[in-house]
Amino acid sequence: MVEAIRAWSQAVVRGPLEEVVLPAPCALGPHEIDVAPVHCSVCHSDVHLVDGDWNAARPLVPGHEIVGRVAARGSEAGLAEGTLVGVGWQAGSCGECRACTTGREHLCGAGKVRTCVGRQGGFASSVRCDARFAFPIPSTLDPTSAAPLLCAGLTVFSPLERLGVGVGMRVGIVGLGGLGHLAVQIAHRMGARVVAFDPDLGKKDLARSLGADDLLDARGPAPVSSLDVVLVTTHVALAWDAWLRALDLGGTLCLLGIPPAPLEIDPERLLDEEKRVTGSVIGSPATMRRMLGFCAERGVRPVVEHMPLASVNEALARVREGRARMRIVLDA
Repeated sequence: MVEAIRAWSQAVVRGPLEEVVLPAPCALGPHEIDVAPVHCSVCHSDVHLVDGDWNAARPLVPGHEIVGRVAARGSEAGLAEGTLVGVGWQAGSCGECRACTTGREHLCGAGKVRTCVGRQGGFASSVRCDARFAFPIPSTLDPTSAAPLLCAGLTVFSPLERLGVGVGMRVGIVGLGGLGHLAVQIAHRMGARVVAFDPDLGKKDLARSLGADDLLDARGPAPVSSLDVVLVTTHVALAWDAWLRALDLGGTLCLLGIPPAPLEIDPERLLDEEKRVTGSVIGSPATMRRMLGFCAERGVRPVVEHMPLASVNEALARVREGRARMRIVLDA
């Protein structure tokens, strides 16, 4: 059983995270495990949480891109103590709703458990989750840089797989940041031709090194009828009709972030050109396992910089201000 937990906790919205000691958790359920984080990267969702954008309760201990070792296990948990695992945004589900019984546990509407909402997340010495939402890290992945795959990697892999991206398809990735730099790599390794879009053209060499044919200015005119899929990895408002025009007939625009206002779209694009607008959040446990295997086999690697966990407030500030390249990993 895990004893007292050291964590970086926020007492008030937009306040600093401070190191605290939390009481020992209650007894493990049969399917639960306690994970001791070794590395936890900073996702922009953590910034939304600490900035109060999503109305999470305080005290708040963020962190949900976790690589760590199983420290304790319930009687029916299928992971041995000491196993190196990854934990992402989701820590459990109800197991009984339509989503859960059809392999879409990430869409659970009855009992989805979020790793760092209502419980301490990865900026701590221990994290609890359902063992079915913890995933062994393949031996060919570097554990020091794998943490971003647990949320960012899953978030981009899931729609690319669901939309059938493959050889000969043309994919546009809007935003070359924590999500976008992984989306470029994954789409390229799926066989697609990839064009990245970002307002910072200083990232052009990086985009090409990751597998993009080119990096274009996201503020400029989008190419017309040249893409089969546009994956929007940013949460900023865009000229949605212009991006729909960038799609070829039957193409798909997929949102991964929450825009600040409702989308304004010309319905003729959807009718006469049979284009689609969809969205995607994380992915199921089965998709997570496929994503980790794909990245291990195909050489998809997050671009990270490391900081000690004690520098968590500086790391959050850098992510908030767009100064991370591309993900910051906090080392316990």
